[in-house]
Order: sequence, then C-alpha cells, then structure tokens
Amino acid sequence: MDKIFKQALTVAIVTDAVDFLFHFFLTRPMESLTYFVIKFLLSFFVAAALFSLKSWQAQSSKKLSIVVLFGLIFSTLMSTYYRAWELGEARVPFGSRAPDIIGIARDNLFLFSGAWWLGHAMFFIIGVLVARRFVKS
Repeated sequence: MDKIFKQALTVAIVTDAVDFLFHFFLTRPMESLTYFVIKFLLSFFVAAALFSLKSWQAQSSKKLSIVVLFGLIFSTLMSTYYRAWELGEARVPFGSRAPDIIGIARDNLFLFSGAWWLGHAMFFIIGVLVARRFVKS
C-alpha cells in the first residue's frame, strides 16, 4: 500500500477511535453510527490531502502549523456537515442536536462551541501524530 494511504487510514482510525471514546465517556446521548462513518471518511480524505502536500513532504519546520491548520479545517468541515444535517435531514433547530458535554454548560455558547471545535480538531491532530510515528513506509 502507498504510504499516503496508510497514513490517511491510520489518521481516520485514530480520529474515529478517540472521538468514540470522547462521546462514550463525556457526552450524552451517544452519537450515531452515521456520524462516525462520516467522521472516518472525512478524516481520511483531509489527512490524504495533508500528506499529499509538497510542503508536508519536504522537511519543513512548519509541519506543526500545517497539522494544526488541517485539524481546524477538518473540524470546521465536520461541524458544517453536522449543522447541515441538523437543519436538512433531522429538521431540528440549529444547535439543538449536539450532545451535551459533561461538565460544560450549553448556556455558554462560546465555551460549548469552542470545546466542540477545538476538541474535534485535537482528535485529528492526535491521529496525524500517531500516523507520523507509526507509519514509516
């Protein structure tokens, strides 16, 4: 298998696994299977784009910045999908479908939304770091 494919697959597996653990232990209610399938596919394709970049493949000192940027892009795309699904398919009021995060009040919109956005970006970043460490060729 191609190195980029292996790395992207590793990112997708780790991102989904960390997110599953987050939802299992720290949110109520649990997310659906469709959510995790979409997250897996999206993280795979965003990671494949990341690992395909010329600036990524070169020995660059900017790799950490690139990883963080792609984590935020991934989280933004996932949030956009989630909100579109809320409004389009589920036909529920905007923002009402997201599970509660244990310990963070939904009343504080910036903290609640920021925790979701940065948390999911972090799951992707963890996946990239694991892939860099364990996928060599």
